[in-house]
Amino acid sequence: MTRHLIAALSAVAVMATFAASPAPGDGQRSNRPPAEILRPPVEAATLEAKSDWALKAAARDERGRGFWIGYSIERLMGERSRIGSFTDGGSGRDLTIAEILSGAKAAATPSAAGEDLRGAARAALDGIEAREKPEKKVLKDLGIFLKYGTGRPPVLADVSISNLDLAFDFEGAPLFWLGKTSEEQSLALIKTFYGRNRGSEAREGLVAAAGCHGTARLVVPFLETVLTGDGPDELRKDAAFWIGQQNDPNGLRLLVKAARDDRSEEVREGAVFSISQVALPEAVDEIIALARGAEARDVRKQAVFWLGQMASERSGKALVEIARKDGEIEIQEQAVFALSQLPDNQGVDALIKLAKTHPDPRVRKKAVFWLGECDDPRALETLIAIIKGK
Repeated sequence: MTRHLIAALSAVAVMATFAASPAPGDGQRSNRPPAEILRPPVEAATLEAKSDWALKAAARDERGRGFWIGYSIERLMGERSRIGSFTDGGSGRDLTIAEILSGAKAAATPSAAGEDLRGAARAALDGIEAREKPEKKVLKDLGIFLKYGTGRPPVLADVSISNLDLAFDFEGAPLFWLGKTSEEQSLALIKTFYGRNRGSEAREGLVAAAGCHGTARLVVPFLETVLTGDGPDELRKDAAFWIGQQNDPNGLRLLVKAARDDRSEEVREGAVFSISQVALPEAVDEIIALARGAEARDVRKQAVFWLGQMASERSGKALVEIARKDGEIEIQEQAVFALSQLPDNQGVDALIKLAKTHPDPRVRKKAVFWLGECDDPRALETLIAIIKGK
C-alpha cells in the first residue's frame, strides 16, 4: 500500500489521509501557509501550459527554493467524507486552503478557537447520528499538490491530495496555484509527470492522485499501465488498490487477472484485497471463485480471508464448502476463521456444525477455538455441551 495512510472516512468511500509535519519542539502539528502564491499570467491556458510556466518560473528563481505546484478538480464525494489533513496546528484554527487562496490572513483568536472546538464537537456528534443514514453525494473541490525540492532543475519530491476546505502544511514554500481544471487535463498532466519522474515516492503519490479522480474510463487505463508495467511491486500493488476504488467492471476484470496471473505474490494478494473492496455484486462471485479455484495457494488463502469480511449469504455458503472440501488443511482452517469473521455472527451456526461433525480433528479444534471467541449464546451453549461430552 502507498506510504500515505489509507483510512475509511465514510461508510461508502475509502480515501487517503496525509498527515502534516510535526511542529518543532512542541510535538504538535503545524500547518504553515505558503510564503507567496503565484498565479499564471494566462488563466485560460491549458493545465499543461500553466504547469510549464510554473516550472520555468521556479527555475529562474535565483534563491533555488523548494516550491509547490497546485490545482484542483471537482470530485463527487460523500458529504461527510474528506481527503487530507485533519490537524489544526495546535494553536487555534488554521486557515483552510480555500481561505489561503482567497487571501485571508488573520489567525483565529482564542475565543474563535474555542468556538471551533465546540463546532468540531457538534460535528462529531452529528457524524455519529448520521452513520446509519445514507450519505448524500456532493461535488467537492479536491486539490492536488506537487512538492518540488531545492536544486536545478527542480525535481518532483512528493504529491499530496487535500480537499480545499481543510488546512494543509505548505511548509512556508511558495505555491504556484494553477486554478481549477477538468479531470481529463488533470490525468493527462499526471501521466506526463509519471513518465518524467522515476522516484518511487513521487510515483506513489501520482498513482494515488490518479486514483482519487472519479471517472473510471479515464483513471483505469492509466492505472492498468502501472499495474502491468515493470515498476516495483509496491507501486503496482498501489495501482491495484486504486483500481478497486473505481468500482468499475473493467477494473474488476483487471484485478481478477492480476490475482490469478501476476508474477508477484505481493501484487496478487493486493489484487485480492482490492476485489473485496469493489462495490459491485459480481465482486463477491469473483472472490468466491478465487477462494475455490485459484492456482496459487496464497491467492486462495487471501480470498478466503476477505470472503469472511464480506456480508453476503453466498460468502457463508462458500466458506462452509471450502472448510469441508478444500484439498489443504490450512485453507480449510482459514475458512473456519473466516466464518468467525462474518458480520453479525452469521457464521456461528456453521462453526457449531463444523465443530461437531468435521471429519478432521484439526479443523474441529479450530472451529471450537473460534466459537470461544464469539460473543454469542449459541457458541457458549455448544462449548458447554462439548465439555460435557454431549
